[in-house]
Amino acid sequence: MANKTNHNKEAAVAQQADSRIAAVRDLIFGENIQQYNAEFADVSDKIKALKEESSRNLSEAVVELEGKLADLERLMDDKFQDLNSDLDKRLAELDDAKADRVKLGQALEKIALMLQE
Repeated sequence: MANKTNHNKEAAVAQQADSRIAAVRDLIFGENIQQYNAEFADVSDKIKALKEESSRNLSEAVVELEGKLADLERLMDDKFQDLNSDLDKRLAELDDAKADRVKLGQALEKIALMLQE
């Protein structure tokens, strides 16, 4: 029983010493720790804001690129249709009895040049 009492007293003394050390630590470093915590919170908030802004910018860029790709696809389809109609028109102009190979070659060269542009 005496051993238990000594053990309880030792624990109380150790706890009191720990609380004194904590009090001294808080007196010496308390203000700095609070300042560091505030700075870390600010940095964390800034990182979150930048992450949200980057995500929003990325979404906007994806939407813009998709629109530009759709416009380009429409433009290419229109150009292809124009070339197709030009080829049909030129083929209709050729003599049915005998195809003029020179005119056909020139028409195909012109179409090839238009495709390269």
